[in-house]
Amino acid sequence: MGVRRTLAAAAVTLGLAAGGCSAVGGEPDVDLEGTWVLVSGSTADGPLVVTPGAHVSLTFDDDGLGGKGPCNDYGADYDLDGASFGVSGPGIEQTLAGCVDEALGALESAYLSALNEVDTVARDGDLLTMTGEDVELGLRLEGPWPRADVVEHRWRLVSWTDESGAERRPAWEPGQRPFVQLGDRGRVDASTGCRVLRGRWQEWRGVPAITEAEWSGECPDRLMPQEMVIGNALSEPVLELRGSGAGAELVLRHAHANSPAQAVYRR
Repeated sequence: MGVRRTLAAAAVTLGLAAGGCSAVGGEPDVDLEGTWVLVSGSTADGPLVVTPGAHVSLTFDDDGLGGKGPCNDYGADYDLDGASFGVSGPGIEQTLAGCVDEALGALESAYLSALNEVDTVARDGDLLTMTGEDVELGLRLEGPWPRADVVEHRWRLVSWTDESGAERRPAWEPGQRPFVQLGDRGRVDASTGCRVLRGRWQEWRGVPAITEAEWSGECPDRLMPQEMVIGNALSEPVLELRGSGAGAELVLRHAHANSPAQAVYRR
């Protein structure tokens, strides 16, 4: 079962972004800016096993590089001169959450080691290839999160999926229908169906991050599985918007859940 991230863990994550991760070097030939998702890779030990549940992201911006592995967040300084690339400074720093799944832990370790060995980058449209001695990483550009379509709307839970992949209908205590709303001034409000969240959010590396969270209320046993899935997703969310207009669905997952668990909302 996924482990809910605490506010302290979120602060550590944001600290990686604010820790002086800068891109320096000569004139770059390759535009790296944006968020990329790992689709393939190899090392001297063989190919990286990138399963559908292993979401590995890499973001480049003015602060440096950083992203999310299957289990941890990471960040680093880097140099880019022409097509020559290298991790610089103190190297790659990461949070220290353990990997419940051994295979995902192996993928994360191999990926970060390979990233540290990359010395050349090449971009072909939305595909980025990073190579070094005995290593190669293939990544695909991910579109920006749909801020304008998400923020200021009140999204109500219509279904949720548990750790085993079973889809469930939502339930709630009287007057506590589950919802989530991100305000344009950085406020976040939500209900799991029994507990209420009041907090703050901000964009970090092009995606929303919960930076302050105050929970109140208690949950009966019958709602605890639902509460855990939603609470985990809200602690470090990955957002997906499906469709548009009145039929749009907002899907929330925990960035490191490594499971099918998710919550689906509609306006």
